[in-house]
Amino acid sequence: MTTLRIAGVPEHFNLPWQLGLERRAFLRAGIDVQWRTVPQGTGAMCDLLRAGEVDLAVLVTEGAVRDMVNGSSNRIVSNYVDTPLTWGVHVSAKSELRSPKDLKNVPFAISRFNSGSHLMAMSYAQQNGWQPTEKDFIVVNDLQGALDRMATGEPMVFLWEQSTTASWVEQEVLRRVDAVRPAWPCFMVVARNEVLVSSADVVRRLLRVLHDQARGLMEKKNVADTIAQRYSMSVNTAAEWFSSVRWNTTGTVNTQALQAVSERLHNIGAIDHALTAEELAAMVVQVMPVRSA
Repeated sequence: MTTLRIAGVPEHFNLPWQLGLERRAFLRAGIDVQWRTVPQGTGAMCDLLRAGEVDLAVLVTEGAVRDMVNGSSNRIVSNYVDTPLTWGVHVSAKSELRSPKDLKNVPFAISRFNSGSHLMAMSYAQQNGWQPTEKDFIVVNDLQGALDRMATGEPMVFLWEQSTTASWVEQEVLRRVDAVRPAWPCFMVVARNEVLVSSADVVRRLLRVLHDQARGLMEKKNVADTIAQRYSMSVNTAAEWFSSVRWNTTGTVNTQALQAVSERLHNIGAIDHALTAEELAAMVVQVMPVRSA
């Protein structure tokens, strides 16, 4: 039995992992998965990987790429979710901010620097004609931190996955004034290089179980009630989200998508240059043979 420590956010995208744990599917494959929930998101999980506190993590794609450009030895081993993430652009429902044109020079709440919420905020600001500096970002750690900070009445903007925040919009705590859907897969499974060197076969078995759980979930027709109950969202929100998401079940890594991510990161000044094909290839370790979906 091999132990793998794996980190992910407490969101519905990670339901295949939770199902595998509950069904003891990983254990039957000889893997003791120690799951670590990290509400702070990708930036915090990159720190955990660098510190050797977890072995693998499910990271937002743009955050994973930027971390590797900045010198981490982590490697992408598989796409996790092939569909893009829809980021809601939120403000306090009590604020006077009602449209994208009202947001210029309003500070962004972010989970931490180099997180998905930070990088997408930079991208969103640039697309709308302004360039925020470090003083324009307020670190709030997670969704609850953003809700608490917005409750003070201080104007700010917060980008977070929109089905996760839907209940707060419905309760008129948050107002969604816009949405952003980048043109790349939203999550990657990332592993420490040391784990790949010592245990590539175990990671391969792990991914096979994960892909089986994801495949089985996508074949189900009536799971909106379950998702809604587990993740505190309305049935309609759960159904809409489930109809739009597709988990990876082949072990492929979309390098063309990584190229698009690197170009966007370069455009917003998050990395020094758009990556070459060779640099992108070095970020990927294909641990399992590709099979059809």
